[in-house]
Amino acid sequence: MLTESARRAETAATEMLACVNEGSVSCEELREALEISKAFMAAGAAFQAGAARIIAQAERHGDGGAQVLADATGMFRRDALGQVKTARVIEAVPAVRDAVESGKVSRANAKRLAEAIERAGTEAVAADGELLDKAASMRPEQFVREARRWTADHDGDGGASEHRRQRARRCVRVFDADDGMVHLRGQFDTVTGHQITNRLRTEARRLYDDDKQHAGDSQRRSFDQCMADALDNLTSSTTNLGGGKPFADICVVAHVDDDTGELIAELPDGERLPKAVLEQLSCNAKLTGVVYDRKGKPIWRTQSRRTVTEAQWQLLIAKWGGCFHCGANPGICQGHHIDAASQGGPTKLDNLVPACWSCHHRIHHHNWQIHKSPDGWHTLHPPDRTHHGPAHAPEAPPMFKPATNNPGRAGPAPPRSTNTTPSASTQSPTRRTAPPRHDDGPPATTTTQSPTPRTAQPRRVPNRPQNPQHEPLFTLG
Repeated sequence: MLTESARRAETAATEMLACVNEGSVSCEELREALEISKAFMAAGAAFQAGAARIIAQAERHGDGGAQVLADATGMFRRDALGQVKTARVIEAVPAVRDAVESGKVSRANAKRLAEAIERAGTEAVAADGELLDKAASMRPEQFVREARRWTADHDGDGGASEHRRQRARRCVRVFDADDGMVHLRGQFDTVTGHQITNRLRTEARRLYDDDKQHAGDSQRRSFDQCMADALDNLTSSTTNLGGGKPFADICVVAHVDDDTGELIAELPDGERLPKAVLEQLSCNAKLTGVVYDRKGKPIWRTQSRRTVTEAQWQLLIAKWGGCFHCGANPGICQGHHIDAASQGGPTKLDNLVPACWSCHHRIHHHNWQIHKSPDGWHTLHPPDRTHHGPAHAPEAPPMFKPATNNPGRAGPAPPRSTNTTPSASTQSPTRRTAPPRHDDGPPATTTTQSPTPRTAQPRRVPNRPQNPQHEPLFTLG
């Protein structure tokens, strides 16, 4: 039965293709047929993924059916893995599964819904019907931003976990290709990727404009060639990231949420930034205040200012000589606000320290704490560790230890002495008595003590009682 149904679907698809090849079909009919084809194409893709999964389970392949799907459809294995994973994740939300299988939601948007389910949970996605409606109505280029924004609002940490996941997957690979060229491939987190892209494009634009003015037509480079030369230029020279130059080579838009009152930071494309990333970027960024009207039109703008000026940076380096914690070279340091600039921390010298890349990352992403010192020499400490401050030398011990009677102290009471003469010390031999004072102060009282005779102690023998005279240890009154 299944084979017969597949044959009928093949026959119908062949007839449709023949009509298109003839070219006798009107545009209106083609549009209608394209709309209808979404449903059976989506059903066909769902059938392929489901059939591959069942075969893999029956034959114990252990890959969810990715290899079977790749062999049956001729797609790349990585694409088959993604399709199998998406089908498995959306299975937990029936509404999403039905919308994908019916063609209402495209496979590209289904992948974003699967990512939202993994990060925010099935209950959150199933309870938000508006997200499913947007997945059905938006293009993939639009929905990818909406899905990321929605996930950042529902994952509980403002996107910090997603940023850590991206940071953990960052990599650059360089390899020799078959054509003799050297290929470079890299993937970065959102912030680092935008920074690298903007730096390369800025340098490439400079090279491209320079060729327009000075190079002939035969020697003028394309923009892609300028991008390659820009990468060579930037990697062959050193840049000073400290002295007043902004660390954030990207544009970040921050606003206060009307409902929660929290500060929300986004890239121009709508990518949400975690709070820790915003604080790190704002340490050495240009801040520009803009006021918008109710329709989103800017009506007032302040002058951009750099939070760490050149003069402040020179004073910080003159004081610390490098990173305030590890002493790293100033060339790899940035100015850090002890009280975060994004939270209103002042840009003053007593609120600034130079921090290298590693220490800066520990502060913003691993919750290392700066302990302020009244003398201005602040220190950095790991999280969840008690800091007791600097050590102090103990005071000089007194010459005579006063006798104390602590009734709460455990142990046997000291033996009574029949000697009525006060003893300056219970230690043997006794401590020498200080000589009398000869100044104008009150006269010193001198007590003359005869040395306490040493009493021979019995030798301790293993496995023998320690009271050889069998004297009573205590008496019941």
